[in-house]
Amino acid sequence: MAKRAKTKGKRGARRAQEGTAASRRLDAAAAMASLPKIDALHDLPAFADLCCDEPQRAAFDAFCLTVENPDEMHLGCVIRLDRGFPLVVTEGATLRAEHAVGFAKQDKDLGEVLYPAVGDWVAIRIAPEHDMGVIERVLPRRTAFERWRGKNRGERQVLCANVDTILIVQALGAGEVLLGRIARSLVLAADCGAEPVVVLTKADRCDDEELARELARVRRLVGPEVRVVVTSSVAGLGLDEVRACVGPGSCAMILGESGAGKSTLLNMLLGHEALETGAVRERDDMGRHTTVARVMVKLPGPYGVIADAPGLRSLPLVGHERGLARTFSEVVEASLSCRFSDCTHTHEPGCAVREAVEAGDIDPMRLEVFNALASEMRVSAQSLDPDIHL
Repeated sequence: MAKRAKTKGKRGARRAQEGTAASRRLDAAAAMASLPKIDALHDLPAFADLCCDEPQRAAFDAFCLTVENPDEMHLGCVIRLDRGFPLVVTEGATLRAEHAVGFAKQDKDLGEVLYPAVGDWVAIRIAPEHDMGVIERVLPRRTAFERWRGKNRGERQVLCANVDTILIVQALGAGEVLLGRIARSLVLAADCGAEPVVVLTKADRCDDEELARELARVRRLVGPEVRVVVTSSVAGLGLDEVRACVGPGSCAMILGESGAGKSTLLNMLLGHEALETGAVRERDDMGRHTTVARVMVKLPGPYGVIADAPGLRSLPLVGHERGLARTFSEVVEASLSCRFSDCTHTHEPGCAVREAVEAGDIDPMRLEVFNALASEMRVSAQSLDPDIHL
């Protein structure tokens, strides 16, 4: 009797698992059906518009040697993510893709799993007479722009892979430009090895005096090495300067909050209304999330591609010490001569950094921002769970 009940219980559990799997397949099919049709998408980059470096090609060739049907494997690049479903361009086709079964087990020995992000080069299997590919492997990334998502047990979210330039967008004409936001973006860009460019939009909303004042504040913060471009989509100002930052074969990413004018700027660079734009709330000059997919578009003419992503309201800094050091290199260099190795550059005797400020070698604004970000990062690191390794 007990044996019959046990068998019946196993059958019930198996039916429940099969029902759950079937439900997931139906959900996935419904989600796929709701995605925009490929032939309705415009400005998608072609395979030749993208740059795969030699280490990535070598990794693809090495992976093909390990699979059963290497003739079905193709080198591809993820150019769009709609609700997590990748759109991949190969030398011969542009198609939707899904992850291989057991995808999460890849790179197990390395202790990490690389899920596809926009800009990722992948090994994709395309079986004969199939209109959907299967991503078998994400190839090593040249760079990866990441932000911390979550609190003490968060994770790194890759917003764009293999990116060369970060266009840090901030709007003018709504009070003082948020220098703290720009500083965070500079740190994140430097951490991944991408070149930052600050793009100030909506210049038509402020007069000459305000523009000069805000431009001076931004340039004091970013220093002489970072390019600052002033734009106005209404007046067509600065667009060629932005295009010049995205050379042929390169990939840039637009980074900014909702309402900063990212989509409007990109529409102007493309020359037509390609991305949806939304109204800005008058009470706080903030916008609603109008970019819902992560997309990559090709600029007309002899220029590269730009990746757009939903506006980010927060950019927490967790484990980005490398980016902080690169962004404020003069502070780090001077700190090597401080009397105390754990000097906070605020009150300690023998602080070489404060001496450099007094001598005019370090801008006090940059030191103030550096100290604020460094303090925040120390607190963030101390708040992480002990088993979290950055």
